[in-house]
Amino acid sequence: MEDETITIEMFNEFVQVAEVELTPEEAVSIRAKMNEQLKVIHELEAIPLEADLPPVIHGNPYPREIQAPLREDIWTPFENPQSIISQAPRSQDGYIVSPDVPHQRLG
Repeated sequence: MEDETITIEMFNEFVQVAEVELTPEEAVSIRAKMNEQLKVIHELEAIPLEADLPPVIHGNPYPREIQAPLREDIWTPFENPQSIISQAPRSQDGYIVSPDVPHQRLG
């Protein structure tokens, strides 16, 4: 799949699902960047790895004695959530309404 790229048709479907408006120049630029990222992913996939290599969250192991302690999870309300919600393309009753995602294979 090394020569796999994001076609114009696939990109247009992504744009439609994301409900964004792009100028032709933006579309060309973003599609080119996405294809460059896809190329890097294929290069990474081609690196041979041992089958029993465990996954890591971070490239460097950190023993417990030098790990930073977990912080307390404290909820702090945002002072003006309506300012964020008003920027969404669609909202209803104080919530952002997301687009329906087609349940089909894209491309």
